[in-house]
Amino acid sequence: MVPFLLIAMVAMRALCHTPRPSPRRSRQSGYSFVELVITVGMIVVITTWAMPSFLNYYRSARVRAGAQAISAYLNEARQLAIKTNAAVCFFRTSSTAVQYRNNTCTTAIAVTGLANATSGIRLPDNVTLSTGSAIFGNLGNATTPVTYTVTDAVSGRTLHVTVAASGRITIDP
Repeated sequence: MVPFLLIAMVAMRALCHTPRPSPRRSRQSGYSFVELVITVGMIVVITTWAMPSFLNYYRSARVRAGAQAISAYLNEARQLAIKTNAAVCFFRTSSTAVQYRNNTCTTAIAVTGLANATSGIRLPDNVTLSTGSAIFGNLGNATTPVTYTVTDAVSGRTLHVTVAASGRITIDP
């Protein structure tokens, strides 16, 4: 984009500037006010044109990042079940927090590095999660298939994170 602007400025300078030889004045270098106004105007037009696309991408990326975080937490619960050879419940404590719990979904399991003092795992900002609990068996399978709806609170965009009976976790639109 910068080379385009430089070319435009040079072209405008060539069109707008007609030097008049004067014995008393030396040739001045720089850009005229008209050239600067045209350049700034072009930047404003291009920015105005590109901003909706950027905002659309940003909102889609935010909900995708939230869904990927949920998918990673679900995979962590599955791996914890396999590692401890005991069932692990992925439990939604609120729309913005989850916990790993024992097989009856009653007692929280503290996981080093992920949980806070209440054994809760906060979801990314502006991301909410629908109701549901996935229970992974000691072989990594899910006792019942579950679909979570991940919603971006700002834009309302949603993605679905599905846990299949085999324990496979996918992100679907």
